[in-house]
Amino acid sequence: MAEQNNNVIGLMWEVRNNHNELTVLAVTISSLILAIVWYKFKLSNGAQVPLPPGPRSFPIVGFLPFVTPDFHRQLTNMAHTYGPIFKFKLGTKLHVVINTPELVKVVVRDQDEAFSDRDQPFAALSMSYGGQDIIFSKNNENWRKLRKISVHEMLSNKSLLATASVRREEVRKAVKNVFGKIGTKVNIRDIVFATETSLLTRTIWQGKGVENNKLAAEIDAVASNMIHILGRVNLSDLFPILAWFDLQGVVRDMEKQRDRLDQLFDRIIEDRIESNLKNSHDEGEKDFLQILLNYKDEKDGTPLNTIQIKSLLMVRFIINKICQ
Repeated sequence: MAEQNNNVIGLMWEVRNNHNELTVLAVTISSLILAIVWYKFKLSNGAQVPLPPGPRSFPIVGFLPFVTPDFHRQLTNMAHTYGPIFKFKLGTKLHVVINTPELVKVVVRDQDEAFSDRDQPFAALSMSYGGQDIIFSKNNENWRKLRKISVHEMLSNKSLLATASVRREEVRKAVKNVFGKIGTKVNIRDIVFATETSLLTRTIWQGKGVENNKLAAEIDAVASNMIHILGRVNLSDLFPILAWFDLQGVVRDMEKQRDRLDQLFDRIIEDRIESNLKNSHDEGEKDFLQILLNYKDEKDGTPLNTIQIKSLLMVRFIINKICQ
């Protein structure tokens, strides 16, 4: 009797395993069929736009099977073979490469409006709240508004002069830190990066003290994770039809980091709003966060929403981390 039960259990386990394998196989085959149908539909119905020359490639996968680790050398060889402008496909994504100063001038200056929209990787879309930040946003009213605020409030001479004393103080602290380590090994890299992060938090929300350093370290860690995820090769970017499956979990991982950053920014914004309620408007902080909150409360024009504020804050930390 026990032996019969074991046989039944073993049979059920084998059926279940086979069922799982068949499910995975069915999903894979269905995805390939859908990709082929979509590719043929595009060929038959899409307008035939004249394209520059380029290397031969396979249907669906494009030039991917021929990509080598020294891809930059391949691009150089393609330029020698096909001229100043050529094309190739990675997966179903078409890429056009220009490699002369004259063509670059046409793209970035003469035809800037036509080429201003950036490619939006799925991880970047997740990070930027659906492309609502200043880096991955399309050339629309949202992007123009964020750009205007960034230029006028972050990069203007007035803004730089207003934070000059903060920069001097942070540099003096760094020099004092190095001076105090005379006779020992000094990791200049860590000191410089810590100074940059401290300076960034002080110019954004005038944060100081141990708690602020912990908060800045958390944001810095999340920004580092985001950059790492952005650098991962994502099949969904090469085959957009697979994006819904998120086969490598890239979007899922990015959403976790973005949610964590959301929590940290919410805490900072809520603390500032509570602080403003206790003080008069004239006594409020005059840092970048306060400027953004003032835009949020303005009656005239188009006010900023919370997502736009968070996206501008996020960009500052992402750029700071990339520069490190």
